[in-house]
Amino acid sequence: MPLRLPLLCSLLLAAAAVPLDAEAACNATFNRDLAWRYAPVHHQDADSTKYRADMLSRIDFDGDWILNDNWEAADALTSNPLPYVYYSVTSTPTHWYILYAVYHPQDWSDTVFDTEHENDLEGLLLTVYRDGTQYGQLEGAVTVAHTDHYSYTAGGTHFSANAEGIDGSLLLSSGHPMTYQEAKGHGLYAYGGSHVQDGDGIWYYPSKPWLGYETATAPATPSSANSQPAAYYQLIDIFAAGGLWDHRFDTSTFANFGTFRGDDGGTCGDGASCSSNSANAPWGWDDKDDGPVFPGELTFDPAHLVSRYFKTTTSFSRDFDCNPYAVEITLNSLYIASNQDGSGDLSDPYFNFFFSDGKGADSHEGYTEGIVDGDSGAQVSWVWQNPPMNTWHSLAGRMPRNRFYTIKTQAPTFRIRVMDWDSDSGDEWLMSPETYFSENATSGAFTYDFGRSRLSVTLVNAPGR
Repeated sequence: MPLRLPLLCSLLLAAAAVPLDAEAACNATFNRDLAWRYAPVHHQDADSTKYRADMLSRIDFDGDWILNDNWEAADALTSNPLPYVYYSVTSTPTHWYILYAVYHPQDWSDTVFDTEHENDLEGLLLTVYRDGTQYGQLEGAVTVAHTDHYSYTAGGTHFSANAEGIDGSLLLSSGHPMTYQEAKGHGLYAYGGSHVQDGDGIWYYPSKPWLGYETATAPATPSSANSQPAAYYQLIDIFAAGGLWDHRFDTSTFANFGTFRGDDGGTCGDGASCSSNSANAPWGWDDKDDGPVFPGELTFDPAHLVSRYFKTTTSFSRDFDCNPYAVEITLNSLYIASNQDGSGDLSDPYFNFFFSDGKGADSHEGYTEGIVDGDSGAQVSWVWQNPPMNTWHSLAGRMPRNRFYTIKTQAPTFRIRVMDWDSDSGDEWLMSPETYFSENATSGAFTYDFGRSRLSVTLVNAPGR
């Protein structure tokens, strides 16, 4: 088992891991005001077969966080539900990331060959450039529709397409982005194009900007006299005490980390087949084909996701000063104590470095060698040729990136191995014993003695909070 050494030799390196403005960055009052400022004007399409199932609700609308009875509780409603929208704010020194999540108790269908399921949460991520004004400049959005993400840009944006294409433009109403949500399956898109009101639906407005105070008002049922009734939704902080984030390990709420508990009880399956445990919390949201962007990065590392989806002409920081979802991991410095090179040269170190995504997995098809690897890392590919032995070397500026963000699951915070790259003779371990090291802590400064190498790491739990 590697030893944790007193952090005497690398204090100055560990200091680099302290987030900027850490004590002041996560200001709950300002973050709420920012979320109000950009809260979407939301059009919910509705189907007359089952109007109430298309109305916005809150996850604990029935008074508890037991989620495998929400289908039945929704069927038992005798009045239209009060609407709520969940939000969170994370930030770097250059951008704010505002996440909104919209809940329905039922993802439903009346087509026999379709699938329906209990619980449904879709949403969007807004990126706002911190341009020196109070609430910055809206740059773009990524919306969640089932297992796909869609990218949109705002007027005057600095963003352009990167690894993902741009799917459209954001329309604004009094400065608020307009969004559209399907009936039945509730996929969420920017309003416009084919995603506009058509027939029955409900317009939901954020209550604070329009009413001047926070409240939720139930919508009228669409009718021939009023096919597009309006209602006002109330924002709920995902990190509110006793709220969604606090229930992330609650087995009555979640079947697995990031996946809501749901079954085939009640009328689920009467109009179609019914699947269990099929809805995700925001940290379980994932696009099925966006490459090395893994489930939940919309929450715990939106800067990485946005850097993959968009290019920008402004400054862009990947280091968070406010991120309650995350554990920040900084690989500070490396010490090579033994030459394992098989070609007669000095060791050429690299890491295989893994941490969990928002569904608890730390390995992914196509990126099985880790977030960091010598030549195929999901975020960093890096080998250091022939560094001097028996001295500490800072990794800041030497690796393309040495700071990373994971979400804390019940799995280890990270696991790592240190290897010597040898293209001819085969790679050797720079660790003895030759086994991966796993860390369960979420905060602190550590130096690990791996026998043939040493590594200094700093962990910060929920940066800025």
